[in-house]
Amino acid sequence: MDEFESFTEFKKIGVIGCGMIGGSIALSLSKSGQNVIVLDLPENEKAIAKQIPSVSFATNVSELCSQNPCVIFICVPSEKTTEILCEVSSFATPGMIITDVAGVKSPIMDAARKCIHDDVVFVGGHPMTGSEKSGVEAAQPFLFQNAVYVLSPLKKYPEERISPVVGAIEQLGARILFMDAAQHDRIAAAVSHLPQLVAVELVNLINELSMSDENFYTLAAGGFRDMTRIASSEFAVWKDVISSNCGNIDGILHAFVKRLTGLNEALDKGSIEKIASEFENAKMARSRIRKGGKGFLHPLYELHVVVEDKVGVLKEITSSLADCDINIKDIELLKVREGTGGMFRLSFDTEQIQDRAAHILEQRGFQILRKEFEG
Repeated sequence: MDEFESFTEFKKIGVIGCGMIGGSIALSLSKSGQNVIVLDLPENEKAIAKQIPSVSFATNVSELCSQNPCVIFICVPSEKTTEILCEVSSFATPGMIITDVAGVKSPIMDAARKCIHDDVVFVGGHPMTGSEKSGVEAAQPFLFQNAVYVLSPLKKYPEERISPVVGAIEQLGARILFMDAAQHDRIAAAVSHLPQLVAVELVNLINELSMSDENFYTLAAGGFRDMTRIASSEFAVWKDVISSNCGNIDGILHAFVKRLTGLNEALDKGSIEKIASEFENAKMARSRIRKGGKGFLHPLYELHVVVEDKVGVLKEITSSLADCDINIKDIELLKVREGTGGMFRLSFDTEQIQDRAAHILEQRGFQILRKEFEG
């Protein structure tokens, strides 16, 4: 860190809510030598202690704050964040830093303006990483490695007042991006929330069309299935996000509908030149999107495994990876020719896991082709 003081000294960190995100924060920082104090439901403490043996526990917010952690991460579900934020603020000691991980920032910042005292620092946060899994069992010490971590300070604090939270997040391996909450939420509506809704409605359209011709589903494999992967998301995960950012989503959705209407008009007029221009513009624009990082939509890293047509070949692949504790996020048989062989598509969470899987399978004699699908 150049402009912030070192965070290598031993500090206390509080984590409220030890699910996948909170658990990963606690696990990573405790492995780095920090004194991490966790507050969660009593029935979850056994699982947390098993996954992160070095943490200690607080029984309530008052007890957690009395131990004077320099930073408290609030990692509860979004709909609970404002309630917990106000409770923590009431017990926070002067100079303490409170932060959160909610995916929509403006409602959290509004609540913070009402309940955060002047001698307490609040910095809204949103790590651009995650997993379809939940619970502390899914916690990973390297979950935040090279991920963008958005920070939205409540006010313009002196650098030294926010250095502990900046240092903690940098120690997670994340790359910090300071951003206004309103700007964050508008961008999230465009690059995360709209794609989710579009994927859902594309799949629903194919489902509707398939009622008169089942071949719509047959031909929807491959690219269509890839681009609509996120349509499998549970609505429970999205309910609070959509309701708390509906204004921004509505505006972005109208802009998208306008673009679709323009395509419709071009088709009506037979203006292939207009459509060609849209393709070319999109190609150039997409080249500006940074590859290899983590954003709102989580990439899957894929391998195509060429296989022989023989009994037990799938078991051989999955067993070889399972023996090395590698989890396959998705699997699909892409091509098969009886008597000759075929190809499986395997998807993994990270490039590191993809590399390990490729190495293991190549050692077993499989031919491997690589592919990365970006959300």
